[in-house]
Amino acid sequence: MPSGSIINALIRCTRQDREAADLFEQVRSDLGLWVLEMDYPQDGTQAEQIAEICRQLQLNLLRLRTLHEGSADYTLHLTFDLPEGERIILPPSLSKLATECGFNLELYATRDGDG
Repeated sequence: MPSGSIINALIRCTRQDREAADLFEQVRSDLGLWVLEMDYPQDGTQAEQIAEICRQLQLNLLRLRTLHEGSADYTLHLTFDLPEGERIILPPSLSKLATECGFNLELYATRDGDG
């Protein structure tokens, strides 16, 4: 795994109906918590991983846009294995897709795959 790589990527959606059922997996029905795990190349660079996540978001853009309404929490969560001194670079394409879909961006950094 290259330095600065993504080690977890998902979209979290909290809602009390089943509108997300066609794309997301319900992981906590008592909380209305739905999760869509994002695929990305495990051994890819940070840029390659983000490009793949953007491709998936673009493929599902119409559906993802509709889920903003009625969601108490709608967030793209990314965790990076980030050694000290490394940086996270979010391209404008990811920021634009987050805005178009209406979800928050939540970024975490861990060291050496610790979390």
